[in-house]
Amino acid sequence: LYNHVDNKNDLLDGMVDLVAAEIDEPAPGLGWQPAVRSIAMSAHDALVRHRWAAALWSERWPGPARWRHMEVLLDLLAGAEFPDDVADLAFHAVTMHIQGFTQQQISYTEQASDEAAMFDRFHREVSEDEFPEVHAHVRYHLERDAPHDEFGFVLDLILDGLERARIA
Repeated sequence: LYNHVDNKNDLLDGMVDLVAAEIDEPAPGLGWQPAVRSIAMSAHDALVRHRWAAALWSERWPGPARWRHMEVLLDLLAGAEFPDDVADLAFHAVTMHIQGFTQQQISYTEQASDEAAMFDRFHREVSEDEFPEVHAHVRYHLERDAPHDEFGFVLDLILDGLERARIA
């Protein structure tokens, strides 16, 4: 293996870049919002498929695929004619949402492997009298029929806010 890479760091960099290579570029002709949404959804999906990569994403030096992903996203924001400072904030808002949300989602999923034990502990340690809204929130999650697209919902809030900033 070390005939092909210098060390473990190079190996990890390459592994994360292989995950970045799975991020689809948006279809040509989309407006900036649907194109950015497409990239973000694809990145989120790739990181969910490779659960280990989300935690390493910001720690690893980008390779060619990840540089390309960043270039496409920055080019879309430049083409939307954001002021430079807003384009910078937009890039970071989208990329931090992708990584942060995905890491949290993966963490919750891993913790939920023993869901019964988790909820038993919750009911033992968290008083409904003291935290009624937290209890209502947990009850909502236990009783809902289908999961929400929370990632997409928050992404759309970000994109809508960026559009307002862009036209202001």
